[in-house]
Amino acid sequence: MSNTSETIAKARDLVTQTRARSTPARVRVLAALLDAQRPLSHLDVLAALQPAIDRVTVYRVLDWLTEQHLAHKLSGDDRVWRFSVAPAPHHHAHFQCENCGRFFCLENVSSDLPVSLPAHFMARMVEITVKGICADCR
Repeated sequence: MSNTSETIAKARDLVTQTRARSTPARVRVLAALLDAQRPLSHLDVLAALQPAIDRVTVYRVLDWLTEQHLAHKLSGDDRVWRFSVAPAPHHHAHFQCENCGRFFCLENVSSDLPVSLPAHFMARMVEITVKGICADCR
């Protein structure tokens, strides 16, 4: 997976908007997420980065991107975190294939569910994961 100059520029702009340093690692990892058609595990991100970036640096960048709300992470049944670009705000669902374990973003599913919270509770995010078998595994 190679990043286009347009993807790199978009990633650089998003990192710059956080008012933090725009490091090459932050830009390249975010560009990999922007190019992805599905949420990526840490290993998927490492495989997408050529030339390679140190795996610990990638972990730190993924955590930083999540803290900055540029990415969000979700955990599958295999307990592996996967990361994708966080739309602002995060209002979409995911589909997880029970056969191959891959995740896919579902853009046309509403996460606006009527949720009644106890007094003094505040919802920050609703995550929806639909599980089944993907087209490739069917």
